[in-house]
This record gives sequence, C-alpha cells and structure tokens, in this order.
Amino acid sequence: MTPAIAPGAAQLAADQAAIPVLVFSPEARCLWANTQAEEWLGLSMRHMRKSRFGTLSATCSHLADIIEQACSARRTVVALGRMLGGSGPFDVHARWSDEHGQLILSILPHREVGAKASEAPALGFGRMLAHELKNPLASVRGAAQLIRRETDLDGARDLARLIIQDVDRITRLADHWSRVGDIQLGAQTEINLNLLAVSAIDSLNRADTATKGVLKDNFDPSLPAISGDPDLLMQAVLNLLQNAVDAVKPDPGAEIVVETRFDAGPKSRTGGNPTPLVLSVRDNGPGIPEALGSGIFTPFVTTKPAGEGLGLAFSARIAALHDGQIDFESQRGRTVFNIRLPIAKKDMP
Repeated sequence: MTPAIAPGAAQLAADQAAIPVLVFSPEARCLWANTQAEEWLGLSMRHMRKSRFGTLSATCSHLADIIEQACSARRTVVALGRMLGGSGPFDVHARWSDEHGQLILSILPHREVGAKASEAPALGFGRMLAHELKNPLASVRGAAQLIRRETDLDGARDLARLIIQDVDRITRLADHWSRVGDIQLGAQTEINLNLLAVSAIDSLNRADTATKGVLKDNFDPSLPAISGDPDLLMQAVLNLLQNAVDAVKPDPGAEIVVETRFDAGPKSRTGGNPTPLVLSVRDNGPGIPEALGSGIFTPFVTTKPAGEGLGLAFSARIAALHDGQIDFESQRGRTVFNIRLPIAKKDMP
C-alpha cells in the first residue's frame, strides 16, 4: 500500500515551491500565499489577505483581472506571455477547484505557445473528439426535427439527404481522431471557399434557428480554389462561427459577418506558398479578454464558462495542416478571426 502523505506536507511543499503560488476565495479574496509569492510581489500574506488584491500594485491589478474572470466563471483560465512588474514574460495559471471551492494561482516562466504551438499535436484527444462532434450532431438533430414537421415529401427527402451528409461527416471526423497522436489530413480535393462558408452557415442555422437573422456573408466570387480536406476545413469554419455566436448572445443587435477575400499578405508557416485566400468571421461581441492574448489558441484555454477551450486549438491545427494559419484581432464591439490558406497548386500563376 502506498503510504499517505504526512499531514501538512502538501502545504509545506507549496510554501517551498520555487514559483509564486496563491489561493483565492470564490469572491477573489486572497486566502494564502507561499513565500515565493510574498517575495515576488513584495507583499506579506497578511497584507494581501486584509486588502483588495487588485488595489495593491500594478502587478496585482493585472493578476486580479485573470483571477476575477476565473472565479466568476468557476473554471480555469490561463494567460500566457504576460509582462508583470516590469519583467517577464510569465504564464499565469488560475485553476479553479470544484472540490475545494477555491482558486489556485501559479505564475511560471513563459514557454512558447499560442498559434505556433497549436501546430503541435493537441492534448486531450477524447475530450476534443467529443467537442468536435457536437456541431454536426446538433445539425442532424435540427434536420430531424424539421422532418418530423415536414408534410412535403420532396422536402423531407432533402432533409434526409442533409442528415446522411452530416452523419457521414461525423464518421470521417471520428476516423481522423481514431489515430493515436494527432489529427491527419484525409482525402484532399479542390474546394471553393465560398461554398464551404455557405455549407458551414447552413449547418449552423439548422442546429440553431436563432442564428438565421444574425449570420451575414460578404463573398469574393472571383477567388481561386483551395486544396484540402473538406471535412476538417468545414469543422474549422464551424468552430469560428460557433465562437462568434456564443460571443454575441443574447444581444438583440448581434451581427456576425462571414467574408472571403484575396489578401497577398502573410506567408505560410513553411515560408513557401503565400496564403492569400482568407475566410474571416467578424462579430460585434464584447471581445477577447486581453489576459488571454495569443493563449486563446492553446487547448483548454477559453472565455466561455461552459466551454472546453478546444475549438480554436483544433482550428489552428487544421489551418497548419493545410500550410495556412489563423490570426485574430479583437476589441470591444469588433472581433475578427482570419483563416489564411494557400491557392491550390494548379491555380497558382
């Protein structure tokens, strides 16, 4: 039998850890800090406990934004590459514990992550697979509900065809994830980016009829084709659309614009083919918290209280597999995610 840890040993280990560690209440009040945290912040634990943490220093104010977001959502928030107290960068991990009803904050030296790191195999494959199957399953359910109300036989046939398409896509996605280690490209075909966007919009509208008045499009009809795996690219676009929908709910003035365009800007990750074909998803929601930054592409980092933080990691990986990339810009009232992809080789000049 493995011997139990001695009473007080866990707190002793935390107190002597080489990184700052702090514990906060659900109301974001500091309850405990280890010696390293006291030295790093230049504050005693007693002072931190009796004061509002965010008012104690500029560093505490920055950390308080992350702490309050995690406490209010009762979930883990990770902020990467933060400059704190004139030094850094640091990675800030605010981990919520349902078991104890408390938040554990740790500050670590920064390691390179973000959109580039998301090109590496992502973690948590089982959870990510479940996440990626939710969109097509919701679409199937929506189509089945419509069939139940459909009196026109031809209309029912069309809806049945949509169900078969989505079920086939679920099967292919599951096949992608059945391989141990990472997603892989399936059969590649030439893809019209505009038609791909239309299919994604239609799928989301079937899954959630409330999106029909919210989603708008602005397509460039002259775009050349891309070459890729249509199922994976479809899922990448659906993830961006679903994130935008979640961001604008329940604002009555919500608007999401899906746009395609030609932009001879950034190069691909290989430095080879340019990635001038852009599909953008723009929403007028509250924006992405500054604390998350480029860490938004890291698995399990999310702004959603009920989210898993997997969709953007998955989408960034898909873009990378197609020699493309995803970037974003965000401020209150305007967030834009861009999928940038190369032209199909046969259409290149």
